[in-house]
Parts: sequence; C-alpha cells; structure tokens
Amino acid sequence: MKNKKNKIPADPVANTTDPIVITTESKIITSALFLVICLLFLVIFLGETRSEKFMEQKESGKSAEAGNLYNVAMQYYRANDLSRAIPNFRKAIELSPDFCEPYINLGISYAKLGEKEKAINSLKTALDKDPKEDYLVYLNLAQVYKGFNIEEAKKAFQKAIELHPYPKYAYFDLGDFLWGLNEFDEAVENIEKGLVLHNLKSFYLGSIKRAIRIYSEMPELVEVLKKLVEIGATEDVMQKYDNIVFNNFYLKNNQQIADKYGQIGYHYLLKKEYPKAIEYFEKSISIWSSQKNRAYEHLKTAQENE
Repeated sequence: MKNKKNKIPADPVANTTDPIVITTESKIITSALFLVICLLFLVIFLGETRSEKFMEQKESGKSAEAGNLYNVAMQYYRANDLSRAIPNFRKAIELSPDFCEPYINLGISYAKLGEKEKAINSLKTALDKDPKEDYLVYLNLAQVYKGFNIEEAKKAFQKAIELHPYPKYAYFDLGDFLWGLNEFDEAVENIEKGLVLHNLKSFYLGSIKRAIRIYSEMPELVEVLKKLVEIGATEDVMQKYDNIVFNNFYLKNNQQIADKYGQIGYHYLLKKEYPKAIEYFEKSISIWSSQKNRAYEHLKTAQENE
C-alpha cells in the first residue's frame, strides 16, 4: 500500500496559572511567555509550519501599492492562475524590492511551471532579503531541487533542519522525500528523529526561537526571549504548562503523527520484522483510534505472520 504524505499542524500548548514572584524581570518574562503562548495558538489556526506555506503580507517597509499587488497575486495563485499571479508578484517586487514575500511565492509559482532556474533564483533572492524565513525558503528549494538534483535537495532539507525552530517538520519532509526514493532505512531514521522531537519541551523552545525571528527588530524583547532559550525547558519552567492538555489531548488525537508511526510500522512489515511492526502499529492506534487508521489492517497482517 502506498503511504500518504502528511501535512503536520503545529502543537498546542496550554497557559499556566502557577504563581510567579513579581519582579521587574519576572514581569517581562511572564509577558514574553504569554506572547509565546499567543504565538502558538496563532500558529495552530494559520497552519504556520507547512513547507509550502504562503507568506502573509507584512505592513512595515512595504508600499501600499506593492502590498495590494501582492494580495492580488496571491488570489490568482490560490486559484492556480499562475499566468496572472506571476506578473503581479513581479510588479510588487518592482515597486518594493525589499518586500520578501513576493520572491518566495514567485519562486514557488515558477517551480509549479517547471521553470527550475527561475524558481531557484527567486528563492535565493528571498534568502538575501529576509533571513527570518530562511528555513521555509530552504524547504521550498528542496522541493524544486528534488525533481532534478537529489543531492542538492538533500542539502536543502538538511539546511532547513538546522534552521527550523520546529525541526521535526523538516525531518518529516526529508523522510518523505527519502521514502519516495525507496531509501527506506534513511527515511525511517529521519522520521524517528522528528517523532523524538514531538513533545511539549521541544515545542516550547521552538516557539521562542520562532518569536526571536519574528520580532528581530525589537531588541529588548529578543534579549528576554534569548534568556528563555538559555534557561531551556527545565522542569521548573515546564511546570508552568498544562501537560494534560498537550499529552492527553494533542498526543492522543493526532492523525498525522499516528500516520508517521504507521509509516514506520509499514517499513518493518515489509522487512518482515513483525514484532517491531506490531509495536509501531499499536503506537499509531493508541494515538489515533479511528477505524480510518490503516494501522489496524497492517497490524492484523503483522500479527497473522508473527
């Protein structure tokens, strides 16, 4: 059976009601934590972490006309009318050369048309314009390269893993790419690396790193956020969060993560390593118990052959 490629949403985290000593620094840190939590929920509802995410317009430093042209271009893009989207992306760039988002979406548009060199040049220009979104650019570069240059695609995926505030998603993308190349052992290795990072601590630190990128022009806030990264996800810090919401709701009801466990189980099923296959299928079912989960069928096959 063929494996479906997953689109993985962001991970929710609940707020804390634990008391905090009221000092000037703790007030700032508390505000920063609240900001981080708000960002997490924003990420959830907007699908922030998709590798082909559409970049939203940022107001500062962009002319109103360039912003309007970008919005028009995005409407055409979403309607798959690339012949009209591309000219509007280019006009937006002409009016505001430092406006990063049109370069990214122009590159994706060229890639969809098979114009690889134009796509690569546009995406590389985006890297120079706004390094805040570099990991997303590298993911899109990997998507372009994978059709004709496997080694460059792998390098781009690895660069995205290195830079991504939530690297598990880049590991999953690389795993799916390697799976498509029939490099199953390496694919499973990367998918498992992503699954290891599927926890509250990793998401907490990732949300802070993401906020540092977004608010790079606010040095006071960035300094506070960097201090939080230095402190790390210690037990004292993590006690401020409701693990029940994350572990019992999200981890137990996540179809995409369940599919990843099922994908690894299917790999071991093909290798006739039935005990391992059963372990991963059972894990998949424990996370997503719907009868739509294909792990049920594969689990039965593994048990019959054990």
